[in-house]
Amino acid sequence: MKKIYLALILACSSIVVQAQSQTINGDLSIGVEGTALTGPGNRVYFNGASFNGDELSIYRFNRGADISDLRVNIGDNYGSGDDRFLVGSHNWQDGQYYAHMVVGADGKVGIGTETFGAERLAVNGNIRAKEVKVEATGWPDYVFQKDYKISSLSDLDRYIKANKHLPGIPSAQEVEKNGIELGEMNKLLLQKIEELTLHLIEKDKTIEGILKRMDEMEQKIKK
Repeated sequence: MKKIYLALILACSSIVVQAQSQTINGDLSIGVEGTALTGPGNRVYFNGASFNGDELSIYRFNRGADISDLRVNIGDNYGSGDDRFLVGSHNWQDGQYYAHMVVGADGKVGIGTETFGAERLAVNGNIRAKEVKVEATGWPDYVFQKDYKISSLSDLDRYIKANKHLPGIPSAQEVEKNGIELGEMNKLLLQKIEELTLHLIEKDKTIEGILKRMDEMEQKIKK
């Protein structure tokens, strides 16, 4: 009978311990030092939700001697944006939680937004950087090839009057709606600069020819 009472007391104590909150005044270590050189260590699991088998955990992972990761696991739907890791704050006025940064299980990251498109990084706000490198292909050196056909200035004039923007360049309405791709836009702008350069070279040759003929006529008049 004493054994039964003791078992009941231990069971009730276990339930109380599991149900109550814990306050730790000091450092907290998870697990003990193991002997494995690589692999995961002990994990901190976040439970408390019913009908949800997604694993949410934080753990260390040793990739080698003194080479460590601190890994945050977001569910088990790799490649899906349904499971997410959020960093945000509660608003005491309306009681709502507002996300500042979102990382989806599909690897997409949102800063200041929870809405993702096809891009890997979505930012709702300004970005400050010392340098941005954009990889690009198809750089428009082809403009200087002999078989490249450049539009005449008269054709260009008619197009601008009809469309109010350069050919091949998105309109203001398109930019407001879809934004611009920096790599593609830089290529288009360089293409227009190179075409303009060819026009200037051609006009310079024309002016030189006119000046030469005028000089020849002046010399004939003087004679």
